[in-house]
Amino acid sequence: MKRFFDTHDSRSVTFQRLVLAVVIGAHGAQKLLGWFGGYGFDGTMRWFTHDMGTPAFVALLVILGDSLGMVALAAGFLTRFVALGAAVTMAGAIILLHAQNGFFMNWAGTLAGEGFELHILALGLALPLVVTGGGAWSVDRLLARRLGSAPAELPAARAA
Repeated sequence: MKRFFDTHDSRSVTFQRLVLAVVIGAHGAQKLLGWFGGYGFDGTMRWFTHDMGTPAFVALLVILGDSLGMVALAAGFLTRFVALGAAVTMAGAIILLHAQNGFFMNWAGTLAGEGFELHILALGLALPLVVTGGGAWSVDRLLARRLGSAPAELPAARAA
């Protein structure tokens, strides 16, 4: 259990964790609460289950992971678990929805849908968190200390 909560004492990882939580959390607020022009919980569930054919349990996990999970991530609580959920969600979104639209976002509104560049960036933030944990200023770090785990060290950067 100590290894699950143990984390690097890195402020950079903390920043990375917060950026991911804000970006995905905003999309989660759309899904759960209908903020920022989103459908809200009922509309999002309907879109996932009726329009996309996603099982209701999977749709619920995506909504909760993108919303409440990102609140936990912002606090650095269950970082590895929540970041893995975000990574799986992003990979699923790429495969099921966005790969067919190409790489780039649809800034001009001329394409059939959005590309997957945002999802790649989110994966780039999430996967290292699965490995390193929540970093400095995280609930996980406090729990690791309580459980008797020493803070992990990040490997020194090598000169090029």
